[in-house]
Amino acid sequence: MQKRREPTRGGIARLSVFSLVSVIAVAIASCGSESSADAAAGMSTRQQAAEQSAGTESGATAVVANSVLPAAALSAWEGYARGECRDMGVRFSTVRFAPIQSVDPKQESAANEGAFIAAEFNGDGRPDFVVTTQNWGCAEEADHGKMGPPYDFIISTAAGYQVAYGFNGDIGPEDVKRRGKRDVVEYRRGWNGNCGYIETAVWGWNGTQMDVIERRDDKGKLVDKEGCAVGAQAAAGPASFPPIPKGYYAVGTTCARAASAQAASDGPGSLAYFDESALTWFDGGPEIRSFESLGNNRFRVHARSYGNGDDTKGTSTNFVIRVTGASSFVAEAGSTLFDEPETYTHCPTGTVPKGVRDWFEG
Repeated sequence: MQKRREPTRGGIARLSVFSLVSVIAVAIASCGSESSADAAAGMSTRQQAAEQSAGTESGATAVVANSVLPAAALSAWEGYARGECRDMGVRFSTVRFAPIQSVDPKQESAANEGAFIAAEFNGDGRPDFVVTTQNWGCAEEADHGKMGPPYDFIISTAAGYQVAYGFNGDIGPEDVKRRGKRDVVEYRRGWNGNCGYIETAVWGWNGTQMDVIERRDDKGKLVDKEGCAVGAQAAAGPASFPPIPKGYYAVGTTCARAASAQAASDGPGSLAYFDESALTWFDGGPEIRSFESLGNNRFRVHARSYGNGDDTKGTSTNFVIRVTGASSFVAEAGSTLFDEPETYTHCPTGTVPKGVRDWFEG
């Protein structure tokens, strides 16, 4: 069987409506305001020393707190947001951003209002930003859930600003902390993993992109995505189906994209069906014989693929998956099926249109 494609990005399911605090809209000015770099140059020695201490509030937040979102950062985010709205089949509407300190938490925002927090995540000396909006500027309701508004990262690089989706939730400037020469976001939402409770997810620069670089339980101990103590190894041996839902999974993208109208027309190449009997894409897949626990949320899937015609013997196509959440896993590289890692995110059957399901169900 042909090896699976490398994913374009990890899929994150986004659910329904949420309540977002209102912002006082400000016009985006392309000139005439002091840049964050100029402001940073005027910081006192005491301020710079305080900014370097670990666990303190970010100095970058204060530097840019009263300025507008730079035009280049806004332009990069708009390109990203337009794509999000387009993928959901809705119209994009220009967003007016204000510093999050301007937000009135007693009111609800409009779709064309957003807020930003300035930070310095990747250590290049230029300001980065966390931005939050109601619907990425989508003029109609976007599908991202009751977990809170979407937060995106705008990161300054030598090639210009790059934008990436972060998480759904609620944070404020006080959640941006300085660690050494970089900032991190301490996101305290709290959720249950297979091993236990995860109190805090720390978002930071991992060398190439923004990602969760640390998780802690309610006692402050380091844990993994499932709340398991870091370094702890589960017993290896035979296992039943891994601790994730059976059903449809978006492969390297969002559920909305994997199950789009275009996918229904051309074949949903970024959607798979996973249960105890098979891992199936719209054009076929291997039969599953059994599962083996390897410890630390990893499972070897014993599988066999059969060719066309009278191939009754088949070929061993075992592969390894790593459970990364209550409804997600990564298929690891290194097998005849996967020469690159692939991210799988569960899509409830009700979110997959019948025209897409027909490719699997006939």
